[in-house]
Amino acid sequence: MTDPIVTRDSGILDSKYYVKIQYRVKVVGGPILKGAPSPELMDFVTGFGHVIPGLEKRLLGHRLGDKLSFVVPPHEGFGERFDELVFEKKREDFRFPVGLEPYPGMELPMVSDNFAAPDTVIIREVRDDSIVVDCNHPLAGLSLEYDLEIVEARPARDTDMCAEWEEKVQDCDAGCSCSPHEIVLPGEQEKS
Repeated sequence: MTDPIVTRDSGILDSKYYVKIQYRVKVVGGPILKGAPSPELMDFVTGFGHVIPGLEKRLLGHRLGDKLSFVVPPHEGFGERFDELVFEKKREDFRFPVGLEPYPGMELPMVSDNFAAPDTVIIREVRDDSIVVDCNHPLAGLSLEYDLEIVEARPARDTDMCAEWEEKVQDCDAGCSCSPHEIVLPGEQEKS
């Protein structure tokens, strides 16, 4: 992969561009998720999937000092919500430490050999003999409203990146679906 040609007026590019934003994000019609009471700082390098696709996409072409407000729909954020990812398991299938009682909203680590599986699941309901868990991302199905200012934007330096990022992108160019925000349901691969 060759480095992009950067001109003074090109703005943020879709690959190997270091970006730092001061931002506030909230669920449309809902609570502020980050940046209350004052905006937070976040930095990343474009092209590696470190932020939701809808955020990175809306920064492309913009420059240092630009102030932006926009809404990212679910399919460009944390994905749609799927009822199939909410299921019930026998209580005996879980191994809680002695004295720890499961409760709705509790996050549990998930171990899976499926690269697209989430790292955690959320307990939605605790029943007498079973527990209902949700594998959807907590923000799945929600539109997100951003207000931000670009406080730094420049071509990425070697010190801004990690060699493993390049390897992951090259592996994914070979045909995998590697968005950290995308869950592939059984049968979905055949449809694409």
